[in-house]
Amino acid sequence: MKASVVLPTYNRMPILKYCISFLMNQTPCEYEVILIDDCSTDGTQNFISKTNYPKLHYTRLPVQKGPYYARNKGIEQAIGDIIIFIDSDVIVFGDFVEDHISVHERRDDLVLQGMVRHVNRIEDVSLKRYYLPNALCLKTFITQNVSVRKEYLKEVGGFSDFGPTMGYKDIDMGLHLQELGLKWVYGIRRCKAFHIDGVTTEESLNKTFEKWKKQGASAYYFVRKWGRLGEKYAHTKRALFFSKALSTHRWIEKKNIKRMMVHSKKNLKLFWIVLKGIARYHYRRKGIEEAKKG
Repeated sequence: MKASVVLPTYNRMPILKYCISFLMNQTPCEYEVILIDDCSTDGTQNFISKTNYPKLHYTRLPVQKGPYYARNKGIEQAIGDIIIFIDSDVIVFGDFVEDHISVHERRDDLVLQGMVRHVNRIEDVSLKRYYLPNALCLKTFITQNVSVRKEYLKEVGGFSDFGPTMGYKDIDMGLHLQELGLKWVYGIRRCKAFHIDGVTTEESLNKTFEKWKKQGASAYYFVRKWGRLGEKYAHTKRALFFSKALSTHRWIEKKNIKRMMVHSKKNLKLFWIVLKGIARYHYRRKGIEEAKKG
């Protein structure tokens, strides 16, 4: 059995080089890595041109289309029996691909959802620190670490195109795969992956806030498509309720709040979790309301 690792990327070259290096040093098994560059502007193309990895196949999109369009391109190009999705800010160890393959060899009607441990820096990546994942991916289909047979991805038509380029298209895919009757298996001790979150700064928070807005807009379209089932996963009503109840529009976007978030991430973890959750509700609400006007 051969695996195709599909890896979309956009302007993540500093982490991408580690991601590729780890993927190129897997235990002996049949696999390829398909890297779809979503029109990066950070030197990714130049970096890849200087590498010599026979298992790595690189495609650069002429126009930025978003990660799920890139994943669909990867599905089209893949020659593996199974497709493993990870992100370009995810690090895996040498038995990662073999672990995914071995599970699918036992039966062919499953989705293998691997777990992820979030860390701030590359230096924090270590199996000794991997006691338990701190991100349990139980929302049907999370593309940071998941695999399924290619035939099923093609049967459901790949990732759907709705809303902005970011958010809920992976969960949408999971619901379509559930409709095929596939069985979900969760890799707790195997198929380990590390997501590199990066150090929290005011600049990085601006990018996070924009991401949450896009996710809010996508959540709106996702719920329109799936109704009550969609709301079960997207929680749009919850975001609207808490944002309004806490009057977040009056205070959450003030500059001192960002400084407070950066400080609390380093020194006051519980306060960071609460403040981050409130901010996420606020920006998701903004995305939802913009989509409604849309």
